[in-house]
Amino acid sequence: MARGKIKAEARSAGRSLLFTVTMWVAPALVALVAGTAFITGSTATNLADSAYDRSIAGALRAIDLNISTESGGIGVELPYPLFEAFEATASGAVYFRVATEDGMVEIGDSFLPRPRDFSGTGFHFYNDEFLGAPIRMGIFKRKLKQPLYGAAEPQTIVLQVAESMQSRDAFRFEIIKSTAALNLACVFAVIILLLAGLTRALSPLSALRAGFERRDPNDLSPVDASALPREIRPLVDTFNRLLGRHTAQAEAQRHLLDDASHQLRTPIAVLRTQIDYALHTSAAEERISVLQAMRKIVERASRTTTHFLTMARIRNFASDTAPDTHRPVDIKALLTELARMRLADARRQRVDLDLDLPDQDVYANGSEILIFEALSNLLDNAIRHSPKQGNITFLLEPSDGLLRITLIDQGPGMSQEMIDRIGERHLDPAHHREGAGLGLAVVVEVAQAHGGALTLRNRTEGGLEAALTLPSPATAAKNRTLTAS
Repeated sequence: MARGKIKAEARSAGRSLLFTVTMWVAPALVALVAGTAFITGSTATNLADSAYDRSIAGALRAIDLNISTESGGIGVELPYPLFEAFEATASGAVYFRVATEDGMVEIGDSFLPRPRDFSGTGFHFYNDEFLGAPIRMGIFKRKLKQPLYGAAEPQTIVLQVAESMQSRDAFRFEIIKSTAALNLACVFAVIILLLAGLTRALSPLSALRAGFERRDPNDLSPVDASALPREIRPLVDTFNRLLGRHTAQAEAQRHLLDDASHQLRTPIAVLRTQIDYALHTSAAEERISVLQAMRKIVERASRTTTHFLTMARIRNFASDTAPDTHRPVDIKALLTELARMRLADARRQRVDLDLDLPDQDVYANGSEILIFEALSNLLDNAIRHSPKQGNITFLLEPSDGLLRITLIDQGPGMSQEMIDRIGERHLDPAHHREGAGLGLAVVVEVAQAHGGALTLRNRTEGGLEAALTLPSPATAAKNRTLTAS
């Protein structure tokens, strides 16, 4: 069933709006014309019968007024001038018959079809056939005032007048023809007005297309939808939101390139200078010293490059393009793996690593790579700035639909100015936390992309406390804020 729906949508995808509207309106117009034709035919027949039946009724009355029974029988003085006028009006033949209901008396066209049975007296009209041609029959019945030929009771006299149908059919045809012509004219007028209205209604789309063709390729400003019809505005609003997302991504990429240029320009220049110096010096000890200095610069550049790659992943995560987004992440296992990987670095700095984890598994919803990178940045900063024989502790506390991952070190902490500027990529390198700006900016963006936050505070007993808050899987879909700034 779904496959059939997809095929139907594919077939209708290339159709024009005019064709689609015509396909929907055409059956309605055909039904309207057919219904109008049927009603017009019925109405024309009723009008013709009503008009011509009055003439037949007049002839029946005239014959009835000229019937005499004074002689004991039936005498009829036919109104020939009336019949002549009647024949001229009817444009055909007129027939009559006068008889008693018992058939004892019969005057006129004796071969006329016998009247149909009907109850009561008065006038009756119906269609019949005489001499192989259709006729309209009018009948009038009444009781005589006195019996004829010594009968016990008065007989019922039956008067019949019939006319041919040529004039009646011509009158009906004229009515149908004029009405059909009017209906067809109305249908054509409706079609023309419909096509003109659709063309007029679609003109804003043509103007919109022309505006897009004239627009500069680098112009990502929103399209003004104020002058567009209400039905088109949702489409334009959706397109504007798409433009907004592309603008935000382009701006983010520009900032990323600016940051990469700013952060990598100085290390590359220093490396070039040190390489030139090492090439021109002949002392082995000086070369070793230069190589050791170059190693520190390369390590710093490597960390910076890793941060920028992480930021690129954050852009993809915010745009829902990363392949590992929105999956349950085992935070307890992640912290354990991170501590195992960085244990050697901590030992080189003579720093102890402690994990305070709950017994049950704890999950967050999101990207495992990004969450691991954020926690790794926090731990890297803590190891590099912790004193010898210092201690670093990871706390994992799930509560109220949130996961709080707290890292506590015993380093020099951060000034309040730096804490207030947390998330900026270029912090003052004169502070004790040199190089922490870019790494903490990555942590902030990872937290915001997952609907969480990063908070820092200096502990009264010394050291820094960094708390990364993430929503649990039950609330992540509701609270996650996709950030691409």
